[in-house]
Amino acid sequence: MRIGRWQAALVAGVVVGTFAAAAIAAPSAVVVRASIGGVVIETVAAGTAVQEGTPLIFVQTATKPREVAARANRDGIVSEVLIRVGDRVSPGDMVARIGPR
Repeated sequence: MRIGRWQAALVAGVVVGTFAAAAIAAPSAVVVRASIGGVVIETVAAGTAVQEGTPLIFVQTATKPREVAARANRDGIVSEVLIRVGDRVSPGDMVARIGPR
């Protein structure tokens, strides 16, 4: 079966419109950055439900054995942890991503 130009354009418009609507309707993951630097001693696990302000990453600094380096910046689910225990982080480093619930 052969389709005409207007039919192909209609199908393409529907497909593009569907993807655009899905992208607008579904909020994307946000990046969480470290607020202080140090050696990572503990992280939250991917898949954990968090509320805004929940500690996600703990580090050991030169002056403290345990300090919060990053907190959740929104309510949601931790979709990805970008660092591991033993890594060194600096202020501003990306450490996790939080997606919608």
